[in-house]
Amino acid sequence: MTDLFHDRDVQNARRQGGTVPLGGGRVLLLPRVGGFCRGVLAALQRLETVLARAERPVWLLGEIIHNDTVNDHFRGRGVHILPEAQLEQIFGQANPADTFVIPAFGLERDFEERLRAFAADVEDTTCDCVQSVWAFVESQAAAGRTVLLHGKPSHPETRATLSRALGPANAAVLVPTLDHARRIAAAIRAGSLADYPAELVHHPDRLDLRHLAVANQTTMLFGETRAIEAVIADAVRATGGELVPAATVCRATQARQDAARDLCAAGVDLILVLGGFSSSNTAQLLRLAQTYAPAYFVGTAEALSPDRIRHYDPASGTVAETTAWLPPPGGRIALLAGASCPPGDIGDAIRALRRIV
Repeated sequence: MTDLFHDRDVQNARRQGGTVPLGGGRVLLLPRVGGFCRGVLAALQRLETVLARAERPVWLLGEIIHNDTVNDHFRGRGVHILPEAQLEQIFGQANPADTFVIPAFGLERDFEERLRAFAADVEDTTCDCVQSVWAFVESQAAAGRTVLLHGKPSHPETRATLSRALGPANAAVLVPTLDHARRIAAAIRAGSLADYPAELVHHPDRLDLRHLAVANQTTMLFGETRAIEAVIADAVRATGGELVPAATVCRATQARQDAARDLCAAGVDLILVLGGFSSSNTAQLLRLAQTYAPAYFVGTAEALSPDRIRHYDPASGTVAETTAWLPPPGGRIALLAGASCPPGDIGDAIRALRRIV
């Protein structure tokens, strides 16, 4: 079974400056930081502690993080993982005396309150960076400001944050992309959000386009979040309004993106992005990587073979195979790993590349 916390080949690669020699004069390069972030590590260690002392069934309210290797590990340990779309079933399936675990993304506020009223033993592994964003949006909601939230509408972290960004006297607007931000900026100048997608506007009757705050899902591209803030800030200044930006950027997300950018900008011929296909932070690394060289999003080392690579396209949600994928002799291959990717999966990729390259 993969070790969730350690891998000897990854440790050796780090000690060698992130450089792993491969066949044909090729070289594998790892960024200075990658894989598990502090928040993910804390969540997994907390769940391990829960399992060590639990005497009754343990229920996880959605995946602990978005990585199949990690979630399969805990299923093998006996954890009951409810799909995110089926969380309401917990009240009919579980015994209130069981143990219930909140995943690293957190839960929507109303659901969490009902869960705590239902059960006595609730363990919370929500990332502290996510909780910092919650504190910010709650304070802005209390002040009556419209909260603009940069995030994926369907992501559990975004839904949990949105539930805390809405108070009795304010609205919240989801901003999935920079293009959406430009549309909001135009709406601020026009004084109406009528042309913006209605499904992204919550409590529209309480919308105030002159008193705004902006926050982000912690796994989004840091540079894109800052670009969104800048676009909206220009419109706010032009109309004499106010904008309060969050001072709660996830340092781990930013550090991994910065390290990946530095490695890719130094010159590489191919980039492998390793992690769960439903992982937002990994998908953002792919977006970054694609601006530098051919990049493939792979789930595990099983996707790699000498003559073909099996990879995922987040835009279409499909898995494809590409042949003749390896760079020529002397080529440089970068290996980026999402913050939810365990060291064992990174090590498996290193070992696979040593065998086939």
